Parts: sequence; C-alpha cells; structure tokens
Amino acid sequence: MQKSCKPAMLGRIWSASRRALNLEHSPPHQFACCQWQKNPQHPSTAYLIYRWLLFLFMASIAVASFSCQRLPQSYDGPVKLNHFKWFIYFTNWGFLLIVLQSGLALAVVYRYRGEKNNSSCEEDEMSISLARWKRTPHLCRSYWLAHIISTDLAFVISLVYWALVHDPKIHEINTLNILVHGGNSLVMLIELAVTAHPVRAAHALYSAGAGLVYGVFSAFYWAVGGTDRIGQPAIYPALNWDKPGSAFGFVSMCAVVLVFAHALATCCATVRMRLARHLRPGHVHTGDRLTLPTH
Repeated sequence: MQKSCKPAMLGRIWSASRRALNLEHSPPHQFACCQWQKNPQHPSTAYLIYRWLLFLFMASIAVASFSCQRLPQSYDGPVKLNHFKWFIYFTNWGFLLIVLQSGLALAVVYRYRGEKNNSSCEEDEMSISLARWKRTPHLCRSYWLAHIISTDLAFVISLVYWALVHDPKIHEINTLNILVHGGNSLVMLIELAVTAHPVRAAHALYSAGAGLVYGVFSAFYWAVGGTDRIGQPAIYPALNWDKPGSAFGFVSMCAVVLVFAHALATCCATVRMRLARHLRPGHVHTGDRLTLPTH
C-alpha cells in the first residue's frame, strides 16, 4: 500500500510544481489593465498613455546610457572607449529587460483594446472554470516573464551596485547613473503598484536562472579574453574568474538574493491586490491562488 502511495504523491508534487511554474493565468486581459481603473475588464485610455510614456522614457534612458559612455576621468591608459562593451554589463542587461517588458506591455494593451468585451469569462463560476482551459496568449506570457525577471533584476542591481560595485574614484554620481542604478528599481516598484496581474512566488526560479545565465556569460567572456571598458579581465571586480571560487560564490549569492527580491515583489503585488479588493469592493478581482509563498 505504501509503495503504491509514493508514486501517486510524487506525481501530485510534480503536477503542482508544473502548475506553479507555468505562465498560464486567467483572465488574460488582466495583463492589459491597471489595478485601479474604473472598468477592470478593458484597458483604459489613461493606462494606455501611461504605458506609452513609460516605454518612451525607459527607451530614452537606455539610448542615452549607450550614447553618453565615457572612460573614467582618472583613467589615462592606452585603451580607447568601445561603445559596444555597454552590452557586457549586468546593469544594462537588466535595463534592456525593463525596456522590453515596457514594450511588450504596450503591445498587450493594444491587443485587448481591440476587443469589445473581456468580461464574459467572469460572469459566472462555470464560465470561469471553462476559461481556465484556454491557453494564455504567447504575447501575455512573454510580457509576464519579462516583467518577472526585470523586476527582480532591478532590485538586485540597485542593491549590489551601491553596496559592492560603486567606486567614487571611477563612477560619477550624475543623473544618468542614478536613473540606471536607482530609477530602475523605482520604476519596477511603480509597475508592481499599477499593474493588475499577479506575481507568483514559484517564478523566483526564472529570475535566479537569469542571474546564473549572466554568470555563465561572464565566465565565457573571460575565457575568450574579453575585458571591461578599461581593459581589465573582469567585468566586475567581484566577478573575477581568475579567482573561480570567489566568482562562483558571488554568482551563487546573487542567485539567492534574486529569490529574496522576488519574495519582495510577490508581497508588493499581494498587498496591492488586497488593498484594491478592500478599497473597491464592487469590482471583480480575479486572484491567482498560486501567488502566495504558501503554495
């Protein structure tokens, strides 16, 4: 009897894990709506304007960050500035992901603004259960994944940069630097407060995986002789693969911190949804029972 129970229990655990990690959510039009708009079933014009402003703002900062690169004032070595090395830095990976998620969010809004009614699946319990069998559109899933990873990376990038990377002798404190290393987290906090879709605790694995991918990239870049913008063999001092033990430890630490950052994002989204349910009791609020860490 015990032997027959074990495979069944393992099967249930595997099934629950797959459900927690997937990118399916119903109703999918929540990805196109603001948590605080009057009609929670159709994207509002105000939210569309917000999405345009955010996308243009973040894209402009990314372009400015790429275009306004310069070597440290104290540097007098032979290396010339290579603008394309902008793409080797983790900060810029994270910022490009914010731009990507902003663009995908805008595309999702336009997708659902073209539909007259998105509320049919919320009118009764039977229609809700039937709607759950429909796959979430690829566009919504892509946006959700980009939003998850960019949020967690933004929090960790801000923390690690100001705590471990920033060197006053090399890095200037100017508007662009503050926007890239602090504005990123502020923008994603605003996103967590404004958007209507949930954040699942299990999706922390995607963010941790993104951190590990960058660790593998940095090791490969070092192995083929790549250097940072001033010719040093390590992209970051803490990520020096000449000392593989400390570099691997740093990557592992970042992966763990990304999990905690995702826990913070999950709590922020949960507080937002509960606050909206309390302040707007007349509205239909479709939660996600896989959101909280208890699942």
